[in-house]
Amino acid sequence: MSMTRFWITVAVLGAAASPAVAQSATDRAEFRAEVKALRVAGAQGPAAMAPGGADPDSFGRNVQFYGLMQSGTVSLQGDCTPAPGDPAPGPDDRCVVLNPAPAPTTFDLPDVGRLTIPGRSVHSVLCHWLTPIAYYGFQNATGVFQPNATFRLLPYVIVESSVLSDPALIDPTTGLPFNGQLETAFAATYQDSQSLDPGQSATRRFSETRVCIGGFLSKDLLTQTFGLTDAQATAVFRHDITLRFGLRGNAAMLNNGFVTYGLRVVGD
Repeated sequence: MSMTRFWITVAVLGAAASPAVAQSATDRAEFRAEVKALRVAGAQGPAAMAPGGADPDSFGRNVQFYGLMQSGTVSLQGDCTPAPGDPAPGPDDRCVVLNPAPAPTTFDLPDVGRLTIPGRSVHSVLCHWLTPIAYYGFQNATGVFQPNATFRLLPYVIVESSVLSDPALIDPTTGLPFNGQLETAFAATYQDSQSLDPGQSATRRFSETRVCIGGFLSKDLLTQTFGLTDAQATAVFRHDITLRFGLRGNAAMLNNGFVTYGLRVVGD
């Protein structure tokens, strides 16, 4: 019979944290953020005891299809100048110029896809089938060890509604008037992090789908997170809703990358 040994490492207060410990703390923080996002999407409290769980308004209702939002292609390059003979970029294509390694690059690309849903089409919740497709490569040409090659993607949706144009309505997540829109996110849909020895490179492809749990827009989210009354939340779904897809992210030690997202919108 084999024996497994468990080792416990104790950090002494006041000692500098090792990179591994620091990364572990970062991972825990990101995990907590993911769990918080999940709990915000699905309301907590008495509603969780009702039929339909934390989303009682959708209980027993049929799923409706509202359309597909396809983003443009997001390219990450050291030089975004088109090569001779390359096809012209589409209206929603974007190119991000990467900072010279090892400096990180951050980006925020709003409105790279959009969809309008007519009023009274939705009862209480919009759900997502969110699929990113990406190809990217890390490369370390700096001549020294690099501990933090990173590629992270954080998609989000701007929700536009005339109901949110009332200047008396304040977005509690910003402390400012909604001005006709709010932002709802999916948390990180993809993250890759590794170290690179001098001269080392790595190429990856991925395609993953994140499917609705609490939805990216619901009456529960509007009332419990954004502070609307039940009547105001109901009114949002009785008016036209325009969705604008955006993508934030960061990268370090990236040689090049290409990303596109498809967002199938369904609801009740």
